[in-house]
Amino acid sequence: MTASAAERPDFAPLEAQLVTACEAGEFSGVLAVARRGEMLFQHVCGQADPVNGVANTPETRFKIFSTSKYLTAIAILRLCENGEMDLDAPISRYLPDAPSSWAGVTVRNLLNHTSGLPDLTEAMLARFSVDHPTAMKAVLNDLPEDETRPLEAPGENFRYNNFGFELLAHAAAATRGEPFDRLLDELVLKPAGMTTASVEAPNLVAGHPVAVQEEGLAIGYNGAPGALSQAENWAFIQLGAGAVRASLADMLALDRALDEGRLLKLESLAKMRAAPVVSRDGKAVVGPRGYGLGVVVSSAAGQAMVGHSGGTNGYIADFEQLPDQDAVLVILTNRGFTRLQPLREQVGRAFTAVSTGGA
Repeated sequence: MTASAAERPDFAPLEAQLVTACEAGEFSGVLAVARRGEMLFQHVCGQADPVNGVANTPETRFKIFSTSKYLTAIAILRLCENGEMDLDAPISRYLPDAPSSWAGVTVRNLLNHTSGLPDLTEAMLARFSVDHPTAMKAVLNDLPEDETRPLEAPGENFRYNNFGFELLAHAAAATRGEPFDRLLDELVLKPAGMTTASVEAPNLVAGHPVAVQEEGLAIGYNGAPGALSQAENWAFIQLGAGAVRASLADMLALDRALDEGRLLKLESLAKMRAAPVVSRDGKAVVGPRGYGLGVVVSSAAGQAMVGHSGGTNGYIADFEQLPDQDAVLVILTNRGFTRLQPLREQVGRAFTAVSTGGA
């Protein structure tokens, strides 16, 4: 911990920015900054259900979409720690029906988006009539070779791929012999103390996915301030890449569980946070802002941040740990057009001002 990490940053500019954004309808939800379980800043505004006048609260749950990838990655790494999976094993070891052209694709490649595989999420969606395992089996067994053929060799390039995390969820479930939602609950949600977090359950009518609204879950909106349109999404289809719903308390609990070693060993955390750098034609190639194993390694206003964002269709989420400050930033909103980076930058500036004496 740095000497400045014990000092309290001035979040007045962040407060002013959020008040303006909330009044303009550009933000609706919760933003919080905490350090080792102590709340440094919290702002809640807007409505979880504008039609019925239900306000957002610190207890409101939001769909966190791709922030779920962080949780999936934690589950995979826990299985690796237990010897049930291996980062450098081919995914075909756990999914024998995977196309033969995927022979060189490893668990690690899928976690850091360097698999070279095409994103087959739409193909899975088209086959989702029962549940995730059934849809995944159909994709692996029914698609012609020209649709599943890798776009490039494994490890050659970063290419963000949601389907890679569906493969990871499918492989983990096959390894454990239990549904992935139950596995995630056992390996991540429960031990982290994420008591109100859950994986969205499939909702089908006549074999077709249908969006469902639950009490305590904010309703997501797209569009623009003053011209909102209620979002329709089926997060349950992307079981490994984006199906978790969580509250502020859940995300703060995740921060503490990671820092206290209740989820992963320090060695595993270090592996997660090492951004991939591979050689292609003599040139270093990295993902945008640096991508580790299911986690983005970035910075804002001079402050290192490690985490994952998610959303656009009705919800935006962000979970960012600031390792140099022993702090965490959580943003949860039910507006699919909220811009995260200005908020990250403002938080970064607050901490940087402390470390530089306000310079």
